[in-house]
Amino acid sequence: MNPDVYALPLYIASLVGSIAFALSGFLAGVRKDLDLMGLFILAFITANGGGVIRDVLLSRPVALMQDAEPFFIAGGVLLVASMLRLHRLQQLETRWYVVVSDSIGLVAFGVTGAMIGMEAQTHFFGVLSLSLLTAVGGGVLRDILVNEKPVVLHSGFYGTVALVQGGVLFVLQQAHWLTPASLLLVACAALALRLVAFTRRWSIPKLRWE
Repeated sequence: MNPDVYALPLYIASLVGSIAFALSGFLAGVRKDLDLMGLFILAFITANGGGVIRDVLLSRPVALMQDAEPFFIAGGVLLVASMLRLHRLQQLETRWYVVVSDSIGLVAFGVTGAMIGMEAQTHFFGVLSLSLLTAVGGGVLRDILVNEKPVVLHSGFYGTVALVQGGVLFVLQQAHWLTPASLLLVACAALALRLVAFTRRWSIPKLRWE
């Protein structure tokens, strides 16, 4: 497996996702009446928290300490969103372009986590965990900071998508079938699953305390 083959498409998808995640952090902060510093912190953590958790667990150099780009992305999102008053738009988070961007980020971050896990030679469940944490860790930290129930714990197929694609990528890698084409196919299938689940409001069964 040559990581360089996947670098550019993953970078572009991760960039789109980082912007979408930072925007969701910004909107969550506005709803909680945070000041500008609070909005920046929430946007930054939402976009980068999952990667930080992953790197710490693997004892890797924390990626955002090697590159200032994540700070500029969070700051840019805060600046543009504030100037355009995006927080005043009704139901912005459910608009198709935000949902698609967020879903692209979910898939890209999940793929990144899975590939880093496989590169570190972790076992099957380790790959699944890293895929999930990279994809949703920032959102979990965001929700904890604003005292909300983490979305991944109750929102349909959101976290499930990261787990499924992580598992599929691990199997493909073990079978020596992981190629740029198969990776793209898995990513597209995961993206389609997330969008269909969102559109049709699919959800995982819940147990009721009654």
